[in-house]
Amino acid sequence: MPENTGPKTAEHRAEDATVQTAYSRFIRHTQACAECRIQGMDCAEASELRWVYRSAKRRAGEVR
Repeated sequence: MPENTGPKTAEHRAEDATVQTAYSRFIRHTQACAECRIQGMDCAEASELRWVYRSAKRRAGEVR
């Protein structure tokens, strides 16, 4: 079966990559941050990273 190509497919892949990158940054931070791990709550940086991830996810969902 041929692979879907074209501008819409490229756009969806870029959106998916953005969401995955934002999520990965959030997870890596919370794994390395003592404040996040010990207190079980997001520190200020983790809160920002979570917001970026959720925003990217929301934007990706709106486009489709």
